Amino acid sequence: MNTVIDAIYRMYVHDLFSYARHLGFEREVAMDAIHDVFYKLCLDKNRLSQVTNIRFYLLRALKNRLLNISDHERETVGLSAGETADERPFTIHVTVEDIMIQAEEDRQIRSKVEKLLAMLTDRQREIIYLRYMQECEYEEIARIMHITVPACRKLLHKAMMKLREKR
Repeated sequence: MNTVIDAIYRMYVHDLFSYARHLGFEREVAMDAIHDVFYKLCLDKNRLSQVTNIRFYLLRALKNRLLNISDHERETVGLSAGETADERPFTIHVTVEDIMIQAEEDRQIRSKVEKLLAMLTDRQREIIYLRYMQECEYEEIARIMHITVPACRKLLHKAMMKLREKR
């Protein structure tokens, strides 16, 4: 692997892995998809010269690769195509340092956050993850989730209003 791609891999692999796992993919599938994305980068190094935001590019490429894998599995296993690829469940598991978990106050906070997130739709959880945990811009989120920017803003607004209302 060339040194630039190697540095990019080391910088983003954990975020990409986390995103894939939150989308509901197994560890092995997540890592295979990440490696597929970087393999394509190695094959076509000119691709990077056209990229203005590498984090966005990697998140979108990974999601597209994972959706392709999911579609392929659905075809080969013969699963029903009731859900579209963009409707995959998106889960957020709140993690807290082991030391903090021992404190009762932290356990209560974690429980409350999980209950609040569970009230959201999969798409609302995904948009909150992308906006606040991955710090993506609305335009990036819209492209990743295959929606318009206004729809992206509306979805995030609805999610935040729902969280505030249930708080």
